[in-house]
Formats: sequence, C-alpha cells, structure tokens
Amino acid sequence: MSKCCLSWVVFLCLGLLNSLNVQAAGLEGITIRFCGDGSGWPPYTYIDPKEPGVVKGYDVDVIKEILESHGIIAEFSMPSWKQCLERAKDGHAFQVALSSSYNDKRAHDFIFTRKYYSSVQSYFYSTERFKVRPDIKKASDLFLFGQVCGRYSYNYEGTGVLKNDQINMAAKSYTALVSRTLNDDCAFFIGRPSILLGFRLMEAKLINANEISYAPIPNAKHDDFYMLISRNSPYADELKRILDEGIERLEKSGRLKEILDSYYIKMQS
Repeated sequence: MSKCCLSWVVFLCLGLLNSLNVQAAGLEGITIRFCGDGSGWPPYTYIDPKEPGVVKGYDVDVIKEILESHGIIAEFSMPSWKQCLERAKDGHAFQVALSSSYNDKRAHDFIFTRKYYSSVQSYFYSTERFKVRPDIKKASDLFLFGQVCGRYSYNYEGTGVLKNDQINMAAKSYTALVSRTLNDDCAFFIGRPSILLGFRLMEAKLINANEISYAPIPNAKHDDFYMLISRNSPYADELKRILDEGIERLEKSGRLKEILDSYYIKMQS
C-alpha cells in the first residue's frame, strides 16, 4: 500500500472515531423525558403515596443505571397512557414512552428498544358469579360467558390469542375494571397478576381473594415489553444504542432480574 493510500485510511479511521466520540458526547448533560401510565403500572412505574410526584419502579432504576454512566439526565412523568403515547410520539414533551408491548401501529410511530422484561396475561373473574373456575380451554371460550373487558388504549394482541377489537376497552383504571366485573358488567377482565398485586406498592389493594380470582389465558404468549423512542427526537438513534447496550449488559450480568426481584420482595411484605 502506498504512503498516500495509507494516509487516507488513517485519516478516515480517525474521522470515524472522532464522529462516534462527538455523537456519544453529544448526549452528555442532555435531559431525556420519559413517561409512563399515570394510573400506575407497578412494580414497573408508579408514584409512591409517601412521596407525591416521585416516580419509582423497575423502569426508573434500570434507566438510571444505564444513563447515569453517560452523563444523561432522566426525568419521569406519569400522564394518562393515551397522553403518554401521543406526546412521546410528538417528541417534544416526552421523548420515550415506557413499558410498551408491540403492535404494528407503535412500530410505525416509534423506535423500539430491546425488550427489558416479559409478562403474562390472565383472565380475572368474580368468585360470586363463578363458584368454581370456569372451564376455559382456549382464549375464545372467554367470550362464551359474556363481555370481556380491558383497559382503555391498552394492547392485548401480544398474547397471540386475543384481538383488541374483541375486548371492551372502556375502563380507564384497574379499579374500574374490578368494579365492573364485581357488578357483572364484565364476565372477565384481562390483566397481569404482577400489576394487580403490584398496587400494594402504592398502598392500594385492588383485588380481594374472596371476591376476585384469576387464571392464565390458555396458550397466551408472554408479552415482551420495550421502551418506545420518538422518531422525532434528534437523539433517537444514539439513545436507542445506549439503551440497548445497557439493557443487554444488565441482562447478562443478572442485574435486571435482581432489580425486579427487589420489587417482588417489597410486594410480599
């Protein structure tokens, strides 16, 4: 290789390295605003009633561990889930929506990070209406008993066995879902035991074992959960790289499980 060609190779390599360093350094000191579901998504995101306005949870701990080493400031807010998605898509008020499952519309509107936890859906029912567990052999059997209910703006298609348009998604809180099921408006509601039990972290007991019971939806897949990065953020690509690498590192080290387990322990106390 001639000296001229060698010089060009060195120049290009140095230029690429410098570009990467500038890009990474470009996020140092930047504030990234994250949003979650304001009605609570414990143990992943929730507001501690003892510290009003302070967002806590697994998501918060994971993000802080990843971003602090890069000098990036994270701020957390809890509007309604619908507002979170709309305003994060816009990219001005928020740049990232937390704890989202996959659907095609979200994939069009956002850049997905790596998954950082998984969860499974169950069906919940009134023990007054069903003295014994109903005979549900497949997901479609749920609809034989009446209306199946869910949360407004939520996504139930990650189960692989339910479609959003099959479910009455009028309820804007889990409290409303429980109430409608106890009042016989809903034969079942769809939810995640980890979330319903997680409300203990907010000093709320949403389900009483004497009134509400639950069972896994047959053949339902585990839903993977992601952070959704606004495509309108000027930092979108670099932020995805930082978050993905951080999630992978914490997963391989066992730290993700360690953080989540610490919340499960709190939920038992």
